Amino acid sequence: MKTENLDINLFQDDYSKKKIVIIDTHWNSEIIKPMVKDCKETLEEYKANVHVLSVPGAYEIPYIVGKYLKYERPYFDAIITMGAIIRGETPHFEIISQSISDSILQANMRGKIPIIFGVLTTNSADQARERASYKGKELALSTLSVLDIVFDG
Repeated sequence: MKTENLDINLFQDDYSKKKIVIIDTHWNSEIIKPMVKDCKETLEEYKANVHVLSVPGAYEIPYIVGKYLKYERPYFDAIITMGAIIRGETPHFEIISQSISDSILQANMRGKIPIIFGVLTTNSADQARERASYKGKELALSTLSVLDIVFDG
């Protein structure tokens, strides 16, 4: 099993002035919840203010991201998206995966706040569970690193 191997040097230890929202899904929650927990705990270790918002499925994530970006000054400093799309027997996997990826990319390019893409796209539930076991911490550290660059770098 792979483990997190992200070597990120952060600029600071205290992110208490940063507000971060994690948008996760109810769908595949048994896979996502441990990833959310690890991400949230890592962000809280660095004193970031964390809010978790759950949506039904991954397809709803871009809508909520878009709503947060409509404000002149977004309430949050960063958004982390988390979900799991597992390949099945129909083209649903390809359609949803590509749609979400494209939507988040477009939202990110608006440049208001960083959006970290943490929606797993895997071939099996086992593969999703394995990736989820280390991705939470990686997503947290990636977010803090981007905040360092955007706001302090």
